[in-house]
Amino acid sequence: MSYDLEYFAKRLREARDAKHLSQRELSKLAGVPQSHISRIESNQVDLRLSSLIAIANALDLEVALVPRQAMPAVQSMARQSAATTASRSPASLEEIRHLGDTLRELQVKLPARPELDSLRKAYAALKSLNLDHTALARIRQINQTLQANTGHWKSITDAAKSITALRNQIAHAPTRQEATSAAKPAYSLDDEDDQ
Repeated sequence: MSYDLEYFAKRLREARDAKHLSQRELSKLAGVPQSHISRIESNQVDLRLSSLIAIANALDLEVALVPRQAMPAVQSMARQSAATTASRSPASLEEIRHLGDTLRELQVKLPARPELDSLRKAYAALKSLNLDHTALARIRQINQTLQANTGHWKSITDAAKSITALRNQIAHAPTRQEATSAAKPAYSLDDEDDQ
């Protein structure tokens, strides 16, 4: 596989479109000027590794070196993952990003706290889900509590439990189609039929 810059430009543009982000929104998330993102996507600039990493992080992507023989499997998994995350809203992405930033701050301040492991796992499980307004509000509340109680192991443990419960609630909730097509009785007893 040849890796000219056009390949990366196309993949970044596809990832931005899949997340329904404008170049301006991506610029805000990545800290890369919108004009630079435009030039990258149109293959008019030599893509710097630092810009690639910043944009990839904002798009919830990873930059990695993969053995060539593993590429078909990696590409297959990437296509499957892209199909499930394409419908996530910018607000959902922003809230998840804020929570990730808080988690990284905690990891720097408290690198040896075992409570962070459960919080990290809960966060990773939540990242791939599409969040509604209620879930976004709950994540915002959890994040504010974590920021206000930085360093308190109890708040970290409570946040991990809350995020896990929220993830389970979202993952096991019935789909809209399932909710609207609830089972109907085979017959009903009407008062009018008895006359």
